[in-house]
Amino acid sequence: MYQSFRIKNFRCFRDLTLEPLARVNLIAGMNNVGKTALLEALFLHIGPNNPDLSLRINAIRGIERLPMDAEEIWGWLFFRKNTKEAIELTSVGQDGEQRTLRIRLEGPQESEIISPVAPPRIEGSLTTLSRHGGLVMEYGDSSGQIGTSRAFITIDGTETKLQIERARLAPLPVGVFSTTRQRFPREDAERFSSLERVGREREVLNALQILEPHLRRLAVLTIGGMSMIHGDIGIGELVPLPIMGEGMVRLVSVVLAIANAPHGTVLIDEIENGLHYSVMMDVWKAIAYAARQADAQVFATTHSWECIQAAHLAFESTGTYDFCLHRLDRLDGDIQAVTYDQAKLGTAIMTDLEVR
Repeated sequence: MYQSFRIKNFRCFRDLTLEPLARVNLIAGMNNVGKTALLEALFLHIGPNNPDLSLRINAIRGIERLPMDAEEIWGWLFFRKNTKEAIELTSVGQDGEQRTLRIRLEGPQESEIISPVAPPRIEGSLTTLSRHGGLVMEYGDSSGQIGTSRAFITIDGTETKLQIERARLAPLPVGVFSTTRQRFPREDAERFSSLERVGREREVLNALQILEPHLRRLAVLTIGGMSMIHGDIGIGELVPLPIMGEGMVRLVSVVLAIANAPHGTVLIDEIENGLHYSVMMDVWKAIAYAARQADAQVFATTHSWECIQAAHLAFESTGTYDFCLHRLDRLDGDIQAVTYDQAKLGTAIMTDLEVR
């Protein structure tokens, strides 16, 4: 798990440090203060040899079609679109290991000179086509592992393509980004099946029973060619998850993401969406249970004061307060983080101090 995380020159962040971090971290703050951007920075850092993630976070924001120009595709990843300065994303883990991902833009390059009989080398190696700019991701950690990955634009005659090169790195902990903007029932079904295959489905069921005590079991059924999770709530027939309500669908998706990221990191944007404030305390208890079972670290964002209160009360009630609130604020044009531990957040709630 991360003990601290630092962001430099990314999106709206000139230089932000988040510390100390807990097993479950809730990010609050006003609109346009960078809550989602913080999750995106973590997402890129988790996959340091996967340039595809830079495109995926844009797609999550609804930006899917862009001209084949490096500045247009990747420019807004950089603080104030200043692509002359590299992005730096640095974490320090519980074991003291430091991991740094440095992201920069690369200008056009000359074509390689190759033998007329040699086939073009594109997939998995340096391209022989003319490069017209791209993204470079340079990773290094304190164990000595280093690697450089790239996403770049190539032009072969009239055909323009986006090519990917991935550094060969030792396996790193899994990361999952869960957002309310996109729903994938089939992906949730696959995640549940993967847990059931290794006998871990009970972890999910136990977490969900905190919110729905009548739930006896879960199963994946394929109807009309579509696989979907169903639940047994004691009515004589398995009920499709969406019929059980938006809140259950949302919680199942979150718990499955956590359970499928053992020793990894789960990012949840707008965690309160689809959930009534009255069930939020039970939702946080379920998240706490799932995170501890999977030994995963969770980062979530919220706009809701009720969500913050519920999280505080839920973690107090579990007997293990492995939770922190981090509020993002603008100060003199920069964004800074204020961290609330158990005592500080408890005092803020009792005195009705604004922490959203």
